[in-house]
Amino acid sequence: MPDWRPALDRYIDSRADRIRDVRRHLHAHPEPSREEYQTTRFLADRLEEAGVPFSVVPSRRGILAGTLDASRPLVAFRADVDALPIADAKDVPYRSTRDGVMHACGHDAHAAMALAAAEALWACRDALPGPVPWRAVFQPAEEVGEGAREMVAAGAMEGVKAVAALHVDPERPVGRVGCRARELTAFCHDLGVVVRGAGGHAARPHLARDPLLAAAQFLTAVYQLIPRNIDARDPTVVTFGMVRGRRCCGG
Repeated sequence: MPDWRPALDRYIDSRADRIRDVRRHLHAHPEPSREEYQTTRFLADRLEEAGVPFSVVPSRRGILAGTLDASRPLVAFRADVDALPIADAKDVPYRSTRDGVMHACGHDAHAAMALAAAEALWACRDALPGPVPWRAVFQPAEEVGEGAREMVAAGAMEGVKAVAALHVDPERPVGRVGCRARELTAFCHDLGVVVRGAGGHAARPHLARDPLLAAAQFLTAVYQLIPRNIDARDPTVVTFGMVRGRRCCGG
């Protein structure tokens, strides 16, 4: 049997410019969690152009592509497609066109790579060693921890024997990958804390109930508490990424 891997490599290499352009388009047109409608439409159009079978999930914010028949065990690979509420400070032609939204976590790259893999597997299907059941899962709302349940409810895991996901890593040398069974990176779960107090004159701090001091003490306590109360062999990351103050009136 001829080696099928060169066929996939040649196809991917021939589409390198297109893969790059897909990633840059997604980077320039980011959509945050729960709003990935145009991102889904763009990816669906690319799959349709390549002739890859696919279905858009009921929410219209995610895609299942490849083997949709769950009668045989199959392998799935997943990419997330949502962006983050972060301003893009880059000065490049493909910088974000949406104020305050950007692909700061690499989901544009994930989606482009999964699209390329799906197109390659479909285009080279006759070169593969027999029928290879596979499914590409384009998942929304990863950053808010909701998209996986949504895609499972839409049938993403039906008939799946194994699933792989990937994430870009800026600390890993180009051309190298890392892998492990089960989890590799942290699950994202939002945490909000409200600290209430009463301000006062800066010259009379003893007359105030200073919420800034309380918030600072709270942050320091949490950062000290986590490593002293959780087994170091159980990976846990807690980060407070923003502190906002506002005037509150009333009881």
